[in-house]
Amino acid sequence: MMKVQKVLFLLFFSLQVFTSCKGNHAIATNAENAPLAVEADGTEVKGIVTVPQSGSLFLWSTYGKQVNKLDSTEIMAGKFSFGKKALPTGVYMIGINENNMCPIIINENEALCEIGFKTGKLETSLYAISSKENEGWAAYMLQETTLLRAIKDAQIAARKSADTKAHFEAQAQKKEKELLDLQNSLIAKYPGTYFSKLLQCKQEPNKNDFAKYWNNIDFTDESIIRSKVLSERIESFMRAHSKGEESGFVKCVDAVATKAKANDAVLEFVLAQMLTGFYESGMENMCSYIIDFYINGDACGDADLTQAIKNTAEGITKLAIGNIPPNFDMADVNGMNVNLYSIASSKKYTLVMFWSSWCEHCKTEAPHIVTSYNLWKEKGFEIVGVSIDTNEPTWKKAVTERGFEFPNVCGMNQYRSPVAQDYRITKTPTYFLINEKKEIVLKPKSIKEVQLFISGKLK
Repeated sequence: MMKVQKVLFLLFFSLQVFTSCKGNHAIATNAENAPLAVEADGTEVKGIVTVPQSGSLFLWSTYGKQVNKLDSTEIMAGKFSFGKKALPTGVYMIGINENNMCPIIINENEALCEIGFKTGKLETSLYAISSKENEGWAAYMLQETTLLRAIKDAQIAARKSADTKAHFEAQAQKKEKELLDLQNSLIAKYPGTYFSKLLQCKQEPNKNDFAKYWNNIDFTDESIIRSKVLSERIESFMRAHSKGEESGFVKCVDAVATKAKANDAVLEFVLAQMLTGFYESGMENMCSYIIDFYINGDACGDADLTQAIKNTAEGITKLAIGNIPPNFDMADVNGMNVNLYSIASSKKYTLVMFWSSWCEHCKTEAPHIVTSYNLWKEKGFEIVGVSIDTNEPTWKKAVTERGFEFPNVCGMNQYRSPVAQDYRITKTPTYFLINEKKEIVLKPKSIKEVQLFISGKLK
């Protein structure tokens, strides 16, 4: 099989994109999430919020790295209560909004989950009032963040200079051992908890052994999909064993999927995570492999895949080069109707540009976008800007300041707007170039790629 470009390997399943603005959390619709059902009396979820003393507090479920809003309650004099929740064991998010949320553990076998937050920054101030699960979780989270940052910094420093490489590699190994020791001490301190299970699943005792890598993961246990752990392990497995080659990625996909066949829900989860990761890395050939072989093919055997994963596969297929992407019909910055298909049909090429007012890379690209528009607009070139802003005056001000005279619409709901979800937008800017047949002909990473393509077509 053909070699995958090194840059794509380094970007595989990456959470950080340095040349674009990316959302903190993927917000999933109910249709994309695994169903939540449990036969239990439920867990009472309540606690204390120091700041703010009043306002709304929200509860989200997790599905890997996706979150889905479940419930809300009011903070009254610094106290909150979601009442008794019959929810399956897993990691949940509690917060004021998507930019200020904290992961907590709800265990269906723990009758009371009473927690508190010392400051207004919830993620860094969690403490447990009455919850063994969250007592351990709160003790671990901040230390993990600090140690992971130190490991990453040391690894980066090791790559910068051959003279100091050995020093920083030793430093990274030291911090990795500290993290492992921390995990083992807390596993011993909180035996039998979901928290201790997560810590054991985070560990990679057979990291460099392809055949034994997954030996410490129980793929029959659905609770693991209600956390980030399995997603993170898939990322690590791909980095360690794919060798950056398409054949290596295929081998890794087959290994994970084979293990996950032990449970239909877990299988669907890993297929969805790999599809999303490959798509966001620009590796659409791997998406096609998973869709053709596992979702539309017979490789899953008698597995009962839901319509949700089939919808995900269909959505990704529509966004492949050569296919027709979803239409949208929205009001522009002046209140005029914008229909993508109508515009595309009347032009030789239409650039659909997803952007945001706060994205610095979008701002850097803006002058080149305006230049391109002015150069080719009379020759059959159009641009449709789609902002993911949430504040109408801010969006309109940015349109004016950047000199965007082409049609501009806004979903007003960041990455959760229907148009952003249809186009699977997770970062800005994101571009799609479509022709007069409404087919995607290019998915450029920058406006310069558009210029190179258009300059050879429109003369």
